[in-house]
Amino acid sequence: MSKIIARMTDVRRSFTQGDVTIEVLRGVNLAIGEGELVALLGPSGTGKSTLLQALGLLEGGFTGSIMIDGEETFGLGPDKSTVVRREKLGFVYQFHHLLPDFDALENVMLPQLIMGIDPDGARDRASLLLSTLGLGERLVHRPSQL
Repeated sequence: MSKIIARMTDVRRSFTQGDVTIEVLRGVNLAIGEGELVALLGPSGTGKSTLLQALGLLEGGFTGSIMIDGEETFGLGPDKSTVVRREKLGFVYQFHHLLPDFDALENVMLPQLIMGIDPDGARDRASLLLSTLGLGERLVHRPSQL
């Protein structure tokens, strides 16, 4: 069995609109092992984006536990959450979340360059990641072409 790199335990999130409370996440339990590729599928409005916001440490208001690489993330604060996001998480979004003026390779390189990785290293890592996802032949394609 592979090492668990992300674990959600009893994660809950609700939103209140007037007198109505909408429970979006109702006790989500999820474990993702090292090297696993995970796809999140479901109809619109079922909480996919909310789940990703929780797992990606992008928004507060959740209860339960989210462990990333063995570290509890609730209560980290924005600076430490940013470090965890930058160094330990990665999401492949649909094309509308990519920069349209950059090709696939450049879109994947950009966060690495911001992190201070040298351009050659960022290019090699981006190429490897895209190839692993089956996009090795499409490195120079823009998001609208993927």
